[in-house]
Amino acid sequence: MTNIPLYKQVKQKIFNEINQCMKTGDVIPTEAELEEKFAVSRITIRKAIDELVTDGYVEKIQGKGTFVISTKIVQDANSITSWTEEMHLKGKKTKTKRLNIYEVKPSKKMKNKLRLHPNEKIICVERVRLVDEEPIALMFNYLREKYISGFLKKGFTRESLYEELEENYNILLEEADEQIRARLATDLEASSLNISPDDAVMHITRTTYLPNGTPFELVELVSRSDKYEYHIKVSGRNRNRIIKE
Repeated sequence: MTNIPLYKQVKQKIFNEINQCMKTGDVIPTEAELEEKFAVSRITIRKAIDELVTDGYVEKIQGKGTFVISTKIVQDANSITSWTEEMHLKGKKTKTKRLNIYEVKPSKKMKNKLRLHPNEKIICVERVRLVDEEPIALMFNYLREKYISGFLKKGFTRESLYEELEENYNILLEEADEQIRARLATDLEASSLNISPDDAVMHITRTTYLPNGTPFELVELVSRSDKYEYHIKVSGRNRNRIIKE
């Protein structure tokens, strides 16, 4: 028996139909139609739709209906999850189009962010990530080899790198810092993601840390801005941080 609330199950079903069958501007079925289709109460339908509104997928217009305003994949940036785990939570099928694992000479940026020791080795995992057979993101994971001895030779077989690290190397990631910026795609990125050169992309940089605060990984993620967006939930203001003049 699933522990997922019924309204969230219904929300996921509606979300899946939006992604598979609808486009921006389409109107979704009425509450009465959805109530009959899923054999649930009107309250359940309303809670499901309200969450879709909050997540930015649909918009209610009084007297006209509920319209699709986005079919983008939304990444929840409030916790450390792998890209694969996040997509699976949203009911998406993921696939890796290209996988390369190789050793790289750390740049000055890597040395500073990962606090590398002299002559320390870095392993790069390069992948093009697909969602429902469509290229969405180009990902580079730079890992400190000293913590994953033998990884370069063994590689990994799971779709999720973080699952591989947890299961085979006992690597648990406790915290992360992320920077997000918008820019234009390079020729290589455009070719990998099936977009035009100079199309807009999101460039996300993440540094992840082990439980003792040691930096372990640097991630460079370039994703299509027409198919991907970030969701960050913030809480009330911390008045102790307000500087009064």
